[in-house]
Amino acid sequence: MSSFNIMKKKKLDHYNTPLYVWKMLLDYLDLGKDTIIYEPFYNDSKSKTYLGKLGYNNVIHENEDFFENYDKYEYDIIISNPPYSIKQNILKVLYKIDKPFVLIVPTAIISKLYVKNIFKDDIDKVQYIIPSRRLQFEKDGINNKRCCFDCLFFCYKLELQRDIVYL
Repeated sequence: MSSFNIMKKKKLDHYNTPLYVWKMLLDYLDLGKDTIIYEPFYNDSKSKTYLGKLGYNNVIHENEDFFENYDKYEYDIIISNPPYSIKQNILKVLYKIDKPFVLIVPTAIISKLYVKNIFKDDIDKVQYIIPSRRLQFEKDGINNKRCCFDCLFFCYKLELQRDIVYL
């Protein structure tokens, strides 16, 4: 999970998304290389480097508080691994922004009532991409091989061919 600036950081919010996870997602989405991606949760700033390695050079990724700065940029899509401790608050803001987004989140989100409540008027625009294996994350520059829960890609307004996609 990427961390956030200003707000109190939780111990479990300090995990980064490795390159292979970004590749898995972006290979499936096949966005144009000129797409402007907003990755609002900074942590150690590797997301921008990894996205650049995949050919996405129009990435907004700054060390600032998402809740205070989300509306100061022009972008096409938000793609992020947000701090899991505040994902409900993040989803509320993302719904308000009303732009396409993809978040890496625990699979338990599928059964959360707050998802239905937040997206009640547009629940048909929510889709999930489920990886074929458990995602692992990086902590302090080291690949962590022991994630104890499964994650998926929570998508909004992407108009995928199916509501649940298995990679």
